Amino acid sequence: MDRMKIYESRETAGAILADKLMELKLEKPYVMAILRGGVQVARGIADSLKVPINPLVIKKLPSPTNPEFGFGAVTEDGTKVLNEKAVEYLGLDNEIIEKTAAKVASEIRHRKEVFGGLDDDAIQSSDVIIVDDGIATGYSLIAGINTVKKRNPGSLTVAVPVSAADSYHKVKKLADNIVCPVISDEYFFAVASYYKKWFDLSEDQIKAILENYRKKYL
Repeated sequence: MDRMKIYESRETAGAILADKLMELKLEKPYVMAILRGGVQVARGIADSLKVPINPLVIKKLPSPTNPEFGFGAVTEDGTKVLNEKAVEYLGLDNEIIEKTAAKVASEIRHRKEVFGGLDDDAIQSSDVIIVDDGIATGYSLIAGINTVKKRNPGSLTVAVPVSAADSYHKVKKLADNIVCPVISDEYFFAVASYYKKWFDLSEDQIKAILENYRKKYL
């Protein structure tokens, strides 16, 4: 497993992504980080481009019988992306799906209150960069892409340090650009296994980072 630990931390991975993003020469970069791990990755990118970090609130739709197993994702504006194979496997009907989405909505509202939400005008006039710490199944990221696309950005770039190969190809079809240095064919793929240091920040720590970058670059 150690051979897979390519990145020292999310922050160092973000610095590597920043160098590659600079090559795109985006005219009006607008960084959107998927909470929570995406915020740590976005720090190096935001410092390089000298822009704030904007939160993109997305939540997994958990299985009613196993909360660790997700069957899709939903964003703050209600955009849902479903893993149809998981839905079929779990035997979920539309009523259960909507009830689950409604339960998740309360956590989404909380995160919007704490971290902030979508700025339609800013997105529409910008070259949006969606940042996360990696792509496993891809459903959260695809939901985020669909949400941003509704707001007609100038362009849409995905920046992630690592991705499962099949998910990478799904996402690549939806974005104008994708920056992803490591694409993995590992059967048992886990984003965390590509980092030497892997830990989640508290809500207060994330809020402090977002506020700090707003002060630095707004």
